[in-house]
Amino acid sequence: MSEYFDNTNILKIIQKYQKQLVIVTCATLLLSTIFSMPWFIKPKYKSTAVIYPANIIAFGSETPDEQMVQVFQSDDIKTQIANEFNLYETYGIDTTKDKSYKTKLIKEFNENITIDKTELVSVQIEALHPNPVIARDIVNRMIELFNQKERNLQKEKAMELVTILKKQLEDKRHEMDSLDIMIKDLRINYGLLDYPLQTRYATQNYLKSSSGKGDNEVTAMLKNLKEKGGEFVALNEHIWRIRGTYNDLKVQYENALRDVEKNLTYCNVVTSPFVADKKSYPVRWLIVVISTLSTLLFSLIVISVIENYNTSKN
Repeated sequence: MSEYFDNTNILKIIQKYQKQLVIVTCATLLLSTIFSMPWFIKPKYKSTAVIYPANIIAFGSETPDEQMVQVFQSDDIKTQIANEFNLYETYGIDTTKDKSYKTKLIKEFNENITIDKTELVSVQIEALHPNPVIARDIVNRMIELFNQKERNLQKEKAMELVTILKKQLEDKRHEMDSLDIMIKDLRINYGLLDYPLQTRYATQNYLKSSSGKGDNEVTAMLKNLKEKGGEFVALNEHIWRIRGTYNDLKVQYENALRDVEKNLTYCNVVTSPFVADKKSYPVRWLIVVISTLSTLLFSLIVISVIENYNTSKN
């Protein structure tokens, strides 16, 4: 094959078929220029935005910008954008006859609307559309939908925490109510109000009595303190710990409830999208150059093969 592309042979072929090559080149230039015009290839305009994540609570090992890209690429955002801006018609997709219209929509969407991370931990959104105003509106709407979806995700997580904390608060409240009933019973039936104070009072009065036995009231108090005093102290200490836990849970519950009710934005727009005044696709000069060079190279290969075949035959 190498003899087909020998420099000497190529120069001879160019010299011999220069008229034909010039005609082919000119025809390719003309045709590629014509077929790259708007009548054949619909021009598209690009709109771009650069945003930074904000107030995002990352799930798992994902970084905020990675999570942002995942949310942007969710199917519900793509479907809503397609419905709002009638991208089915723009991409030439018939939803009534084509059973695989969803697959085609995702393919066209990914080719015309891209979401990529940058080196500076930001996210870049680019949208191509035949209408430059719609291209800009698509980018703006995607940012709005991202904020809505991220807000819903954060609220779902916060609501899970609210539900858990609410159940824990109810359990602690029931436990405190049960302990209050038990302590109230000791207070009413055994007269136990303040164990250290009552113990000191009963002991002092018992020792002061002339008989050394104390009166009936003091004797009954000492008996109750001996029988139920330990239980009374244990219950008070236990309910004190539970109240502390309850108060801590209540603070967490209120914070989680605020997370559910608050409305935040989850990105900072660094570069806002604007209406493009110049098309980005197709690049006509690139189409013309590639088409011309490809045709010229193909012509040289064909001529070289034919020439070498005729030479070997003769």
